[in-house]
Amino acid sequence: MSWQRWFLFFCVSLVACVHVRAQVPDGVRYLQLPGFPFVFVSDETVTTPPVVSDSLFDAIARGIRFKVNRTELLAEDPFIALYNEDLLPWLKSQDMELRQMYIKGAASLEGPYQNNVRLSRARTRRLIEFLSESLDQPAESLPYQAQSITEDYGRLVRMLHDADDPDYGKINEIWQRSGGDEQWCKKQMMALEGGRVWKRLLVEYFPSLREARVVLWFARKKDSQRRNQSLRASAIPARPIPVLFPSETPVFEPLAPVWKPVATKERRHLLAARTNLFHDFLYVPKFGFAPGANIQLEYYPLDGHYTANAGFTFSNHRHWDDYKFFQVRDVQLELRRYFRGGGVFMGPYLGLYGHGTVYGIGFGKKDGWEGEGGGAGLSAGWVWPLNRKGNLRLEVSASLGFFYTRFDPYVYGNPITGVEDGRYYYEYYGNTSDFRKRNHQLFWFGPTNAGLHITYDILYRR
Repeated sequence: MSWQRWFLFFCVSLVACVHVRAQVPDGVRYLQLPGFPFVFVSDETVTTPPVVSDSLFDAIARGIRFKVNRTELLAEDPFIALYNEDLLPWLKSQDMELRQMYIKGAASLEGPYQNNVRLSRARTRRLIEFLSESLDQPAESLPYQAQSITEDYGRLVRMLHDADDPDYGKINEIWQRSGGDEQWCKKQMMALEGGRVWKRLLVEYFPSLREARVVLWFARKKDSQRRNQSLRASAIPARPIPVLFPSETPVFEPLAPVWKPVATKERRHLLAARTNLFHDFLYVPKFGFAPGANIQLEYYPLDGHYTANAGFTFSNHRHWDDYKFFQVRDVQLELRRYFRGGGVFMGPYLGLYGHGTVYGIGFGKKDGWEGEGGGAGLSAGWVWPLNRKGNLRLEVSASLGFFYTRFDPYVYGNPITGVEDGRYYYEYYGNTSDFRKRNHQLFWFGPTNAGLHITYDILYRR
């Protein structure tokens, strides 16, 4: 780049800084540093951090690029040299302290999704640690808003658009049709034109997605000896970071007071309540409708594939006039593994379950059973979101396993004398002194349950 273009860049940057200072209301003054578009500075009187929109972040953020499937910093990375050699000395000379960081760590699209979850989070932490070490400030005390983007399809589409890429239309159409389903989107992109497009994107665009990027806000320390002195951005060496795509060229726009945060703490489901509509509106042959109270709680970890479930079903129908009863108490525990991990917990899953039951069931004067049982087996299902947030979901499920029970049949009236004295008796014809409960048993192997579930998140984590 010739010196004339450097000079033009510096002038445009300086004008942009003046615009920034003029647009912020109530005397709040932020200065966007020439040559360092990702850095805002202010004097000690400013207490409100700048809030950066997604589009502004993508335009001005800079950061560290990583190798494929790696999370360690590279000493030769341009950002490290620029930060340590040019920016940091000036910040210290001006008695600046870090007030806010906005960070996004990401992985490129190739590779297993769960591994990309690990990479994006680890790269975010590496950038935080690097900034912490340079500022002599513990990482846990740094004020930051961090977001880990596992596979940034949105940014890829923007880069293709800004680069006027010939395959932009095809990729954008796939992304729009996916409805946010990243796994489906990846499969379609990999299959496009027999894999030709994917191989080209892998070389030309994916390296730029393996980054942890940052926007910083520094303010002068309150006890600084330079207090009340004006900031002079022109004293900073203007050595911009090399960029690969036009979309990453610094864009200086007036900062409006209605900014939106680039990354709030992500809200993830922690505990959800679920009910089985088949149990809630149960119809039993020979008995009729027997709706019950069915509630299940599912615990979701922060990431991974596995969740834990606990459920309870309660029915207490007593039709004395018809001699019919349907009384069930059932407790179930289940461990699920969702095929789609990373804290999403949508789509297909497999599970292991175990349960215990106490029951009393009667279909008439001569058809009644009382007992206890339990079983275990495999469950399978599929989960779909019912709303945009995904906190309301629909699920179908089926279970296959064994059920073992010990029970006694009972009848209305004395089974030996045949007298209907208003009482219920175990159907036993032997010597009364020899009677022991649970003289009968049943072992069943096959389908054990089916479900049409509604799930709603009741507790969240951030």
